[in-house]
Amino acid sequence: MIETVGRRLRKIRKNLELTQKEFAQKVPGKVDYTYIGKIERGEQYPSLKMLEKIGKAFSVPLGYFFEDHKFLRSLNLLPSEIKNLIQDKERQDLLRLSQRLSKRDLSLVTQIISILAQAS
Repeated sequence: MIETVGRRLRKIRKNLELTQKEFAQKVPGKVDYTYIGKIERGEQYPSLKMLEKIGKAFSVPLGYFFEDHKFLRSLNLLPSEIKNLIQDKERQDLLRLSQRLSKRDLSLVTQIISILAQAS
């Protein structure tokens, strides 16, 4: 099934556990919640400017609304988690280093991190 802009918008809102009204209130400028509903239902197409505002408000790149993001979906991360990873150099370095590990070693590192995370 092809994912429309409206479906992706709804996915963001649902992941953040916001109502349409709460979502609209967080978008800069005056946005009515009924407009958000119309976009989600495919009854209204938002302008690029509106999608930029929504993207900035919820840390979602503009491309998310148009590109296939199977990779990001497979990570099962929320937009805020992705933003935090992007802004944290040490975690980026850890991800880069993990690419060089064998599956066996990666499993071991994951277990170690899980233990350390429980201890803190």
